[in-house]
Amino acid sequence: MAQADKMQVALEKLVDELMKDQPSRQLVKQLTNELGMPYSLDPMTQINTVLQSMNTVYLRSNRRKDLEG
Repeated sequence: MAQADKMQVALEKLVDELMKDQPSRQLVKQLTNELGMPYSLDPMTQINTVLQSMNTVYLRSNRRKDLEG
């Protein structure tokens, strides 16, 4: 699995966890650490950081597919 694919899967797991009523802080910390992004106790700040990262990953992935196709 390519690095971008692993990052995409981890980001999706992180978003799923953050969308829960009571997200696991430990899991959120673990995933943000794996992804190399800052962890925040504030849920809005954390989801904003994650969504910005997802946007970057998906844009790069789509751009690469366009260039290959």
